[in-house]
Amino acid sequence: MRIKQVAVVALTAAMTVVVGGCEDATGEQPGTPASSVGTPNEPTRSGQVDQPSEPSPDTTIATEQPTSHPAPSTSNPAPYGSGHGLCFDLNSQLAAEGLSQLAPVSTGEWTIVNASEDPISDGCDGTLSWMYAIAGGNHPYQHVLFFTGGTCLGTATAKPYGYTKVLGKSENTTQVQYRWLNPGDALANPTGGPSVVTFTLTGGRVQANGQFPPDN
Repeated sequence: MRIKQVAVVALTAAMTVVVGGCEDATGEQPGTPASSVGTPNEPTRSGQVDQPSEPSPDTTIATEQPTSHPAPSTSNPAPYGSGHGLCFDLNSQLAAEGLSQLAPVSTGEWTIVNASEDPISDGCDGTLSWMYAIAGGNHPYQHVLFFTGGTCLGTATAKPYGYTKVLGKSENTTQVQYRWLNPGDALANPTGGPSVVTFTLTGGRVQANGQFPPDN
């Protein structure tokens, strides 16, 4: 399994990027919803009263009990990499596979920090999940990886950066904020940015819109 990383030249607006990915997806088979058919009640005719018939002493009236059948399941199976009720679990094998494919850096080993928390109960089909990883202590390199349907789609940028922060997400989008150092900046005070890039899952691919750090 290999992550394909895509370099992106800095653009100010409407930049579209396709993020290539790891291949290990599992298909989802939707269930069949249960259906019910109602039977209309026959109206009582005016002036007519139904009289119950009395059984003879030796007659036993058997009442047939309806057979109950469980309704078919309408839930979709959880994808590969799910766990703890989430579409993507940062403790999963899929997360470890993605992390292992990040290129080594001089600041240290890559470590998973956090990830999106998309509940399986809300449905996982078409959901863009993210994972945030760092390498190093002070001012570490940072990567954001994307996943959907049990598949690793790749990293947000071809190379890791510092000063990267995931701001939020919807079902199929993720917003990532980037800052960068300008000449003369102290490491603790980058003046470049902030710039917010929106990543959108469309047709199994991720498209980016926004400005990346200048040297990307």
